[in-house]
Amino acid sequence: MKDKDMKHIVELIQETIRAWHQEAETRPEDYIVVTDEIRRIRPLNEHREDLEKVIRELVLTNTEMWHEEDKVRSMDDEVVLKAIRNINPLNQHRNDLIEEIDEIVIDEQRKGDEA
Repeated sequence: MKDKDMKHIVELIQETIRAWHQEAETRPEDYIVVTDEIRRIRPLNEHREDLEKVIRELVLTNTEMWHEEDKVRSMDDEVVLKAIRNINPLNQHRNDLIEEIDEIVIDEQRKGDEA
C-alpha cells in the first residue's frame, strides 16, 4: 500500500471517530444503538464496491462497541444489561464488515489478475 493511500485511510478513520463523538453528544436518552441494519445477517457474497464506505462503517461499529463495553463497568444494572445486549450484535456486524472488506479486496485482486 502506498504511503499516500495509508495516509488517506488514517485521515478517514480519524474523521470518522471525530464525527461519531460529535453525533453521540446529541443523542436522545432513548437512542437505539443496535439497528435493524446491524441485526441483519449479510448473505455471503453480498458486498458493496466502495471500500472506503465499508471501512468507515467498520470504524463506526468498533467505536460504538467500545463505548458499549465501557458501559458494562457501570454500577447501574439496567445500563449494564442494555450494553450487554448491544455488544453481541455489534460484534457480529463488525465481523460481517471485516469479511466484506476481505471480499472487496479479493475481488479487486481477481480483476487485477484477469487484466
